Amino acid sequence: MNGGGHNDDAEAVRTELRRILASRDFEASDRNRQFLAYVVEETLGGRGERIKAYNIATSVFGRAADFDPQVDSIVRIEAGRLRRALERYYLTAGQADGVRITIPRGGYVPAFAHHSGATPQEGPAPVTRGGTSRRNGCAILVCPFEEDGDRSAFPNLSRGLTRQVIVGLTRFTDLFVFGSDTVFSRDVAREDAVGSCGPLDVDLLLTGGTTVSADRFRLEVLLSDARTGRYIWGETFDRMLDPREILRVRDEVANSVVRSLAQPYGVIFSERAREVEGKPPESLSSYDSVIRFYQYWRTYDRALIHAVREGLEQAIRRDPDYAEAFACLSQVYVNLLRFGHEPPTSAMDLLKRARDLALRAVELAPHCSRGHHALALAYWFAGDVAAGLAELRTGLALNPNDTEIMSDLGVRHAARMEWDEALPLLRDSYARNPAQPGNYRIGLALYHYMHGRYADALAEMRRMTVEHAVPAFVVVASAAAQLGLAAEASAAVQAILRIDPAYGDHALADLRSRNVHPEIIAAMVEGLRLAGLPGQDTSMPAEGRAAPRAAE
Repeated sequence: MNGGGHNDDAEAVRTELRRILASRDFEASDRNRQFLAYVVEETLGGRGERIKAYNIATSVFGRAADFDPQVDSIVRIEAGRLRRALERYYLTAGQADGVRITIPRGGYVPAFAHHSGATPQEGPAPVTRGGTSRRNGCAILVCPFEEDGDRSAFPNLSRGLTRQVIVGLTRFTDLFVFGSDTVFSRDVAREDAVGSCGPLDVDLLLTGGTTVSADRFRLEVLLSDARTGRYIWGETFDRMLDPREILRVRDEVANSVVRSLAQPYGVIFSERAREVEGKPPESLSSYDSVIRFYQYWRTYDRALIHAVREGLEQAIRRDPDYAEAFACLSQVYVNLLRFGHEPPTSAMDLLKRARDLALRAVELAPHCSRGHHALALAYWFAGDVAAGLAELRTGLALNPNDTEIMSDLGVRHAARMEWDEALPLLRDSYARNPAQPGNYRIGLALYHYMHGRYADALAEMRRMTVEHAVPAFVVVASAAAQLGLAAEASAAVQAILRIDPAYGDHALADLRSRNVHPEIIAAMVEGLRLAGLPGQDTSMPAEGRAAPRAAE
């Protein structure tokens, strides 16, 4: 399809132009809407050779006849904004449009193409790779971010921002990141990665552009499927700018991009999870098994854990160097113990298996935060609190963008009533990653509960996504009972009994096994008594019960 083609093609392009200009999802200024209309009509009229910076500036932007594009860069700047506005439109309202209008880089003449109208639910084309190291994970190419505006004050800002994004992404070891050397030294352009993806064999493409003014810094970033060109995600990051803090702002924006993309519950995970959903276990790859683990980890669904374990066991047999599969499987074995899926008599065997798997993950990838996270949980539930906290701190130091480790460290400090350490970690983790599951809000709920703010504690618990773990219902039942909410307290008690009918007989032992502070244990057991949970541990008021022993 081209601008000088048949009448039907020209009319289809004009219809698409009218659709874009009428859409509230086309986020362009009036001037750039005129810019788009001008270049489209010039091209359809067979006058594409006249589409130059000078003619655009004088016909659209009202510049005088002495306009010099070497001095005034308005057309180049606005063309970059118009390209990104079009990309964002096709990412949102225009996904199913049958014709697409683009303005290829390097000029201002638009291109027109028929489009199949693929929807986001279809997912990217399946990828087959040779070699274990590339079979498990997702490959992403980070292209140099474009620069709009005067670059003289901060000449290397976009280049530095691109590198910081690359550095942040490489800390998530299930991603294969191409960027610094690939892009800057070998000059691989965006167009070289689309379609067949060339020798890089990338799955995803990250592009963007920066704009710097006197007091603001703005990054517009887009993620697309490198094989189909389908846009998956787009976002604008806008920050106030103090020239004295330009590096801090640059790094903050880069880390925000990384967290949005690479977290287990971020954009890349969500895209892959849609593809894995519904697959039979025998068709799952090792990477698929890890994705399914994170789907389970969001809710701790008891019906999923054994299938997840089997998938990961197959993964480590199939790919014995896949560190993340070892880390995930270690966490499954910890959950088999802490959520009562296996009898207590199996505790030592489960913990040993969890520890050995986590140690293998760390051995395979010593700089991967997730192996240290798994090892931390194995130590914690074996009763070694100090080693568990140390491993969590190590993991967080290796990857400060891993908000799941940040929040889990906060929960562990909360269980020990170390509020000064717990609260900043928990609050910052949710501020940085709102997509994170609510599982870790139990740490904030304990803080409110132990300070007598039962309504705040219950509000935090209502934001959780866990429906299959006793500790969550323990806090809900206790807080509701303290507030006199009999129906909600009773519902939480019934949920506990469905999971563990004898929980009231060993509530003390369960909470001690989780290394919970004795004061929290006493408060929770008293709350369960008020809520009406039957059992020998909850049958008498706190003053008549033997004091719990101090946790080690």
